[in-house]
Amino acid sequence: MTCEVDGHPALGFDTGLDARAFAQAKFSQSITEPGYIVNVKHTLLDSAQDSVQLWKASGVIEYARDASAGQPTMMIWGPPFEGERLDMLLNGPQDAALSAIINWMYAIRILEKLSPAALSGDAVFWPCTAIVQSEAVFFAPPGLTVRRISTNETTSLSGGKWYVHPDLDGMNAAVFTASAMLYRVFSGAPPFPATDEITLHQDMRESNFLPVRFAVPGLNDRLSALMQSALMLRSPEQSGSGKSKNVTEAPSLNDFLAVLQPVDNKSLLISPLSDENRILVEKEKSRFLKVTKASVTTRRFVMRHATLIMCCFAAVAGIFLVVNSLSRSRASLPTTAGMEPVQVIESYYSAIGDLDHEMMDACVIKGVGRDDINMVTNLYVIGKVRQAYEYTVQPVIMSAAEWQQMGGGPVEAEVFGVTDLVIMGIEDGEWGMGDGDQLRYRVEYTLWVPAVFEDSEAQPGTPRSYQHSEELTLVQRNGNWRISQIKRN
Repeated sequence: MTCEVDGHPALGFDTGLDARAFAQAKFSQSITEPGYIVNVKHTLLDSAQDSVQLWKASGVIEYARDASAGQPTMMIWGPPFEGERLDMLLNGPQDAALSAIINWMYAIRILEKLSPAALSGDAVFWPCTAIVQSEAVFFAPPGLTVRRISTNETTSLSGGKWYVHPDLDGMNAAVFTASAMLYRVFSGAPPFPATDEITLHQDMRESNFLPVRFAVPGLNDRLSALMQSALMLRSPEQSGSGKSKNVTEAPSLNDFLAVLQPVDNKSLLISPLSDENRILVEKEKSRFLKVTKASVTTRRFVMRHATLIMCCFAAVAGIFLVVNSLSRSRASLPTTAGMEPVQVIESYYSAIGDLDHEMMDACVIKGVGRDDINMVTNLYVIGKVRQAYEYTVQPVIMSAAEWQQMGGGPVEAEVFGVTDLVIMGIEDGEWGMGDGDQLRYRVEYTLWVPAVFEDSEAQPGTPRSYQHSEELTLVQRNGNWRISQIKRN
């Protein structure tokens, strides 16, 4: 905030603490931590050696905003810097917000080249820590910023957490934040709008957001693809490898600037859609929301009951021992040996309703369809736990195909699985293979899930259906056809 100290303009940071609390919190250590002022009028980094200046606090004073503010609080102050906070600009006119984001991206690139230590923490990427001018960007001292944000939940949500991934760091964190801010400016809402931190971070980690093509219909194709890719970045721990998911394909700030900077009128980035195309987009959006809601609800239903499942593990240990013993006694695990490609596809989707995760594993290359296989495995465990609790040998989860064959009426078991599977080949010429070692198919089917996944008061045996459309790639491994890619539309 802009203030006056001894009659001179200054830039101040109100800690919200009185003198005693300030001393107890050892907030005075933040005085020695520098901020950064980055001159962004140079677009060529080679000519920007003097573009980064350190900002150092000058002191601490007691400050009262007005007479009604109550007890004065301690404020850290330093040299003045005129401008407006980036998170506030995001809520203003589109062109001004986009210009501020462009300057912010240039500033991050300059810091990466000249002062990489400034990017060591995620605080530098919080929009509320940056003050933007037409030719310069100020980044507040990270320690001071984090401490201040942690005391103000409203600022925490509106100024940072909507735009900052909890697990990413470095330039992957930068492109994620840039994409989230651009999404907010173009669509009018942040991509992850949850108002509680737990749900917000869960949505970010699971890439649970409305795709850019639906949020901003008609947006420049290149920019839309960059934003979509950046918002789906994951940490190394999530991707199960030593690098972030799709790190070789992760967009860079240069990629964004190549699209944004040449455009004088930012409204030109969005092309108007015809009425026909707009209707098609709305239909796709509606279908996506239904399918995503079912998927997310199912996954989180399983996660919420994970503790109960673990607590019940001892009670069903005997069942698992029997199942494992029977599995090991088989001559061999399921394979796709001798199957034609269409048979492999049919086997995979039939196994969903049969809760046969081993058959699903046999039909795919390692790592493909992992979310589907994990969901089926979890439902299998839940079914066994319920059988143990209810002292019954009757299945508590029924295959949707079996339920449909019975007429589709009310049943006591929960209905889950795939019906109405349609498999269509895609011509080789469209994909440029033509050697027979790789085939592509489009499949359409109906997925049935128990209504209780979405409504705890729903009656058992009343499933809800969702239409799915997917593109599958099959390849030969050791002479057997297996699914190497599942692309869900």
